[in-house]
Amino acid sequence: MRKVLVIMICGLLWACKKEDNTTPHRSFYGKWFFQAAIARQYTVVQGDTTYNSLDTIHYSGADYIDFTQHGVALSFTALNQRTDTLGFEEITPTHFRLDSLLCEATTVTDSVLHYNSLDFSYNETPYVQISQTFFILRK
Repeated sequence: MRKVLVIMICGLLWACKKEDNTTPHRSFYGKWFFQAAIARQYTVVQGDTTYNSLDTIHYSGADYIDFTQHGVALSFTALNQRTDTLGFEEITPTHFRLDSLLCEATTVTDSVLHYNSLDFSYNETPYVQISQTFFILRK
């Protein structure tokens, strides 16, 4: 009986052992300078998808977005010296919202941020148009 009790106690202690399998969280908060943006468009009509590559923009290095921890992202455009305020909400460590756009951070290091945004458009015709832009940024 004692052997069974000892085995049960050891089994309970082993089962309750906390595993430390957390991954390090890399934050995308702070000021990031745009390097490039690649715009693509997908159209879905009755289950068939067509793809169009719209444009690739290369930035001069002065345009930036500053992700704050106060629910705001400041986007600066050097061409017209304009700063826009965007609503910013971190949903998960890799997904966030900029105003109404859903964004996914695909690469986040101390000096590199790659994210893409998705914009869904619906109209009277039976198709869905999805615009996706891939952004490449550096600190």
